[in-house]
Amino acid sequence: MATRPAPSSHVVWAHDLVEGACALSGMTGFDDDWKLLYGESVADDFPGQARFAMNPDTPDDIGLTDSLRNIDRLIVASQALRDLIEAQQPDAVEYLPVSILNHKKRLVKAAYCVVHPIHPVDCLDVAACKPTYGRIQKTAIKAVRRLVIDESRIPAGRLLLRPAGFTKVILVHRSLADRIDAAGLTGMRWIELSDYPEA
Repeated sequence: MATRPAPSSHVVWAHDLVEGACALSGMTGFDDDWKLLYGESVADDFPGQARFAMNPDTPDDIGLTDSLRNIDRLIVASQALRDLIEAQQPDAVEYLPVSILNHKKRLVKAAYCVVHPIHPVDCLDVAACKPTYGRIQKTAIKAVRRLVIDESRIPAGRLLLRPAGFTKVILVHRSLADRIDAAGLTGMRWIELSDYPEA
């Protein structure tokens, strides 16, 4: 009988669908928000007026989770989630405060920030991933059939990272994911690399 490969030390950060929890529209107040998806450092230039509004398409969903679902594929983290991540001292992560507007366009009192892993890591086994490339940015991977990484190329301190060339995903070290689960924080789930992309 064939044996299943040992699980990776990393999993994919994904948003969990929590009943009644809000989802966010795109970020406003920061013209260079595209830099977030590409893992570029923005801490020195990040504006104080950056914000997200709750998605008007779901006006009855007002709940706040620790990781807020958003169309920008960012980690929009509560203070509790930020504190937990910061306590692990991950390398190359910025914490960018943002405001959240409710459906009445009023600021929510809870503090949130974008947890932003910078400096993407060249860790993909590109051939094994069987990638599809973008038409315009021909070196940027649009999709993969499988997500295969070479963990030996990931520095030990990189508990959160975007893979170079395929920055639409955020990888989290399993030790950090386990700590988040143990703390009972909400709004995120983990996809095993062997299950990515999900059907």
